[in-house]
Amino acid sequence: MAVPRKPRLVFQSTIQRRPFFRRFAWAVLATVAAAAATLALDYSAGRGLLDVGLARVGRAAGLLAAALFGLRALANLWRGLRRRDEDLRFFDKGFVWARGQEQHKYGWSQLAVYREGGRGLYIGRRPLAQWGGHTLIMQDGRRFKVTGVYGDLREFARAVGRYAANATGTRLARTLREEKPSRLHPKLTVWPGGIEAGGQEIPWAKVDVRLKNGWLVISRRAESGAFRVVRRYNVHNVNNVGGLMELVAATIPNYQPERLKKRDAIRE
Repeated sequence: MAVPRKPRLVFQSTIQRRPFFRRFAWAVLATVAAAAATLALDYSAGRGLLDVGLARVGRAAGLLAAALFGLRALANLWRGLRRRDEDLRFFDKGFVWARGQEQHKYGWSQLAVYREGGRGLYIGRRPLAQWGGHTLIMQDGRRFKVTGVYGDLREFARAVGRYAANATGTRLARTLREEKPSRLHPKLTVWPGGIEAGGQEIPWAKVDVRLKNGWLVISRRAESGAFRVVRRYNVHNVNNVGGLMELVAATIPNYQPERLKKRDAIRE
């Protein structure tokens, strides 16, 4: 009898409120110390114990330090009050998301929508700034959003993307077998007979779907046999891009066998 394999952890992130309050306390102490040092300089200059010009320089530095530490204290207090203790653990079979006393546990088969909406500026492996987030919507309607607070968004997408693609691709295929459409974008819908993009209904026998430099490119084959671009979509604005790519990889060769033969010839 085969022993069930233990789920493999692919991404984890933990957020605790306590460190923010600790940093707030230290920043408050630093603010008080800087303010006290400034007052001490003023007192020394007033008693003639310190050069007035030197005291002015020290006062400016002290006020600047007090302001910076004060802003840091407020920022950490704000973050500590806004956030809850969280623990995110994503596995090859699903994920567990704990928020405070709540814990949500899902298998990948329960994923309905996955959108990689997170972006950022990076130097090598280090994020300089990140905005937006990767959104997961489950079949029960619950929504989760992984933002830059939880770590490198690129790392999350690399770790989780293929599992989300497999789950949403399977769901898309099942929906089409039920003769139902799937809307991935306000102007992009997948139908049992093909794809509707940019107001055009393109049958599977004439459509081409590609990912290129962060864009989802939908093309249609003209009478000449060449494919012409119908519409480009920013992948950050389209649901289930990975699932769509898995679907077209399995579907298009059935309607365009000549492309499958060409691909096999290249492999040989």
